[in-house]
Amino acid sequence: MIRKFSTAFVATILLLGAAAPASAQDSRYDVGNIWYVSDIDVLDGQFENYMTWLADEWVKFRKLNALHGNEVGYHVLSNSSPRAGEPDLFLVTIHKDFLKIAEGLALEKKINESMAKDRKQFEKEGAARAPMRTVMGNIELIELNLK
Repeated sequence: MIRKFSTAFVATILLLGAAAPASAQDSRYDVGNIWYVSDIDVLDGQFENYMTWLADEWVKFRKLNALHGNEVGYHVLSNSSPRAGEPDLFLVTIHKDFLKIAEGLALEKKINESMAKDRKQFEKEGAARAPMRTVMGNIELIELNLK
């Protein structure tokens, strides 16, 4: 009998807690921008070549993304003393929100037209960068702005 009471009591408390959402005033943060970070290992002897590509093509793509999409900023961060297995660079892009699939495809079409390239050309150029760098991973972060 005690066990049934305890289980029912706990279930009731959990339901009440789930049914009473916290108001926006109770929250100590607002959800902000979406940060995408790519971890890049630049291969030996390729740092200047890769930085040239970033300064030219990557920045052009970033600016078009800002013009046609919801990108609000970007950063190239250098890992000043990478340990074994860590990236040399972090490429960061900041967006206002997530895109729906249709929005992403429409954005891709606009950027492709602006750069006079298609998906095959972008993939070919990506493969050409392989001797310069290795993409070690990507992470997607949601900014939380504290109140």
